[in-house]
Amino acid sequence: MRRLTWSATRPPVSFRYGERDSGDFLGSWRHSQERLPAEGGRAARHVYTEPPGGLKVTATVRKFNGFDALDWVVELENLGGADTPILQDILPLDVTFAVKAGENAYLHYAKGSRCEMDDFLPMTQRLGPKGQCSLSPVGGRSSNGVLPFMNLFHRDGGVVLGVGWSGQWQATVQREGRHLRLTAGMQKTHLRLRPGEKVRTPRILVINYHADDPEAGNNLLRRLLLGHYLPRVGGELFLPPVAHCLQSYYYLTGDMSEQVELAALPKAAALGATAYWIDACWYGQGRSWWEEVGNWTINRRRYPRGLKPIADAAHARGMKFVLWFEPARVRQDSDLAREHPDYILRCPQDSSQALLDFGNPRARGHMLEVFSEIIAESGVDVYREDFNFDPLPYWQAADGPDRVGMTEIRYIEGHYAFWDELRGRFPGLAIDNCASGGRRIDLETLRRSLPLWPSDFLDVVGLPWGAGLHVGSQCIKAGLARWVPLFAGGLWSFTPYAARSAMLGGFVFGPHIPPQDFPGDADLPALTHADLLARGQLVHWPKFPSRQAKAAIAEWRSLREFFPGDFHLLLPLTASFHDWCAYQLHRPDLDAGFALFFRRHRSPFESMQVRLKGIKAGARYRVSLASTFRAPRPRSMSGSKLAGMTVRIPDRPGSVLLRYSRAR
Repeated sequence: MRRLTWSATRPPVSFRYGERDSGDFLGSWRHSQERLPAEGGRAARHVYTEPPGGLKVTATVRKFNGFDALDWVVELENLGGADTPILQDILPLDVTFAVKAGENAYLHYAKGSRCEMDDFLPMTQRLGPKGQCSLSPVGGRSSNGVLPFMNLFHRDGGVVLGVGWSGQWQATVQREGRHLRLTAGMQKTHLRLRPGEKVRTPRILVINYHADDPEAGNNLLRRLLLGHYLPRVGGELFLPPVAHCLQSYYYLTGDMSEQVELAALPKAAALGATAYWIDACWYGQGRSWWEEVGNWTINRRRYPRGLKPIADAAHARGMKFVLWFEPARVRQDSDLAREHPDYILRCPQDSSQALLDFGNPRARGHMLEVFSEIIAESGVDVYREDFNFDPLPYWQAADGPDRVGMTEIRYIEGHYAFWDELRGRFPGLAIDNCASGGRRIDLETLRRSLPLWPSDFLDVVGLPWGAGLHVGSQCIKAGLARWVPLFAGGLWSFTPYAARSAMLGGFVFGPHIPPQDFPGDADLPALTHADLLARGQLVHWPKFPSRQAKAAIAEWRSLREFFPGDFHLLLPLTASFHDWCAYQLHRPDLDAGFALFFRRHRSPFESMQVRLKGIKAGARYRVSLASTFRAPRPRSMSGSKLAGMTVRIPDRPGSVLLRYSRAR
């Protein structure tokens, strides 16, 4: 498979312009090229102009030092005095590769977030001589059902693709014999540009790689995201925290108060938590949280002094303060809907709620002022933005027949501007990207935010699944880590097995639910999440296992330096209760790392032989294996023995943490 490169005369872009295909004319238009400054690489702006001055197509292309990779964004602008002909099927990526007859190609990708136990499960589609695979999310949230990253692999290498579009994208791979066509862009465009009007398309990232294992391409993606995309605060990578949150107490009691928060906060800090988190219970007048979206005033009955005392208490103990918002969803009876009906988009299929129109500069500016005041007055360090419904029907309802896709484009552009303006006003602010869990993870959101809650299965929804909650946590964490280096999740029990299932990246905890109180497989329908929450122990209650929780957080902290390393699945990842789960994080620069092994609660296998990655056979390593939070003294082991060792776990469920570092 040939390398994907940028050709100035035949750019890997396509669209229909009136009755013509861009491939028939774009290369003959007037072309200019301008070099641009780019940290850590090179960049250029390619401009193609329709003679005598109608449509202008601009592609800003970036290359990265140390990577065979390209990133680009295409913009289309009407320089003329009249509407353009219809622009449709706009594909910022359209490229064809040659492959040998009789050989298969494979598309590796992942499920997205759907509040299911197997969220982010790895998927593979074989592409034979007539093979085709088309991927797109559900409802306009970019990782709702499928993740917008994929790895097209053929024999000895391939191309990794990342799509940056927080809306309704589509990527298609189609094979016809020896030709393999890869396209990506918005799912549907059919629009005219007014005079002077300009639109952008989804961001495209492609990474070429040569290897006999597609995992090499995934780790190049992780490295590139860490080096050039993921957000920084104060010049440093924003690392996922261990955070404490009392939202489950709100679910259980229907209430919350400053007094309860300030009782829990110092206890969480003493355990080693790095952030204190208030979710959807702080605003409005006391109805259910989802009935109050659009009423963005602090509930003074619950928090009579506002939220600043809680933030101050967190800061005094070295913790960050996380606060939840949901700007996009607006209840029809809310203050925002009544006072500014022109700021929202409506959908005939849903009369109870509306969508804030980020494409409307006045609506965006209003929300920016409202949220900026709360962030400044409350001392917020991490702005947590949720998005709990599908925007696509609202965008489609607002489009005219010759403007299909325009509302979505303006909304997405406006939402990026909103985040960028927030970060500009508050340089120390980090953003948590939530959307009913991780349903809006893509290349553009990852440039600005991290997903600290990647699946709502890790919320109370997963509790009635008993030990299946931990299986889901393993699947979600390991599945997402193949593509995204830094994220977090939820933790409900501080046993080694449960905590390690959630430990990758970071985690958020509330009550500890003892393992004996989780339902067994035979009892799964019998208990509700409220039943399980009622059995939990809050952090400031006497029966909370503080010593165990402190040990779990200390173990997480000791592994934190390896989370940005290369990620390796050591066994096929499934959501089966009968299987093992095993993965490794390796730092080549340190020649050190760790591996986690999980024997699930119905696995009949007491031992498993795996092959660790990145281990040098002729070297010696200091190695320890721990089934509890107490790590034994390391012992010396040859690299050849370490790489192919057998791991035994007598308990089910049970876990083993293997640490290793090269002996110097």
